[in-house]
Amino acid sequence: MRQEALALQISSALFERIGIFDETFLRELFTQIFTVMHFYRNNTKNKVIPITITKAIHIFFATYMINQGCDKLVQACDNIQPGILFMILKSEGDKIKFCTSPARDRKYVIVAYTHLALDF
Repeated sequence: MRQEALALQISSALFERIGIFDETFLRELFTQIFTVMHFYRNNTKNKVIPITITKAIHIFFATYMINQGCDKLVQACDNIQPGILFMILKSEGDKIKFCTSPARDRKYVIVAYTHLALDF
């Protein structure tokens, strides 16, 4: 059983409670997120990223934006590959609608992505 969703929940809690404690850890975490998305998109039979993983990624990004700011998320993603965040939002943005529970996460996603849309 793959544990990407649980790993993203733990990472969200880490960044929410402690903050960014190591830039190298942050870069490797984002690299792994994008690697997982690439793996599911290109190496599975259906060529689809599972909803549970996509939902966890959106919640992680939202929690990160709420606590660190939209600029920090865009900057962290651009350090890996320029424009990758908006490429992901273009292909997987429609799955934001699945972030409905718990209520806190739903609110985080709504507020964070609204701020992202307004800022960029």
